[in-house]
Amino acid sequence: MNRAAAAAASVLLGLAVAACDGLLATTPTATPGTGTNAPASATATAQPPTSFGPPPSPTPPDDASPITVDPELLAFLPESIDGAPFQEDLDVASEALLDPALPNIASGVDAAVAVDAGNINLVTAWVVRLRPGKFGEEAYRQWRDSYDEGACSAAGGVVGSANVDIADRDAWITTCVAALRTYHVWLEDEGVLVSAFSIGEGKFGEKLMENLRIPAS
Repeated sequence: MNRAAAAAASVLLGLAVAACDGLLATTPTATPGTGTNAPASATATAQPPTSFGPPPSPTPPDDASPITVDPELLAFLPESIDGAPFQEDLDVASEALLDPALPNIASGVDAAVAVDAGNINLVTAWVVRLRPGKFGEEAYRQWRDSYDEGACSAAGGVVGSANVDIADRDAWITTCVAALRTYHVWLEDEGVLVSAFSIGEGKFGEKLMENLRIPAS
């Protein structure tokens, strides 16, 4: 996980803790990309991370065609969660293109975020179009482990993971020490992987996975 991603997650966790303590307006949070603390503004609100880079790559790059940002992938996400609309995050999606090994397993990627700033609820989702025959159970396990380790690195580390059923789909949920969780669903028939991280009592991560859509062909 890159430093910008860790800093972004730190910001979100700082906001969640501050809200619980009733100190949202005065608690300092980490500045994205710096890894240092800076005073929070008097009107601090939950903000989506400026970037959330790809998980560490388990294999070296090969000669696969370049991966591209594919906005059509956002059709797999619900339009909104509890009134908070999903909005494409090109910063997050574009950073995925920097992973030299992601083209080995994927041909397209996009990302979106849904934010309920007033209640400190947020979910950031990646949607990845997988290459036929290039992604299996072992690659999925490595993906989850890398993604979860990266996300939880700014949240005190991984507590544990659970394999659960969400909306009749096989899903994985990982809990970090602090108030952050990750989510993964592999839509095998569609050749699509959805991974996300979320904070907040609104359980935006669970609601995202419950309401995934399958676009008409």
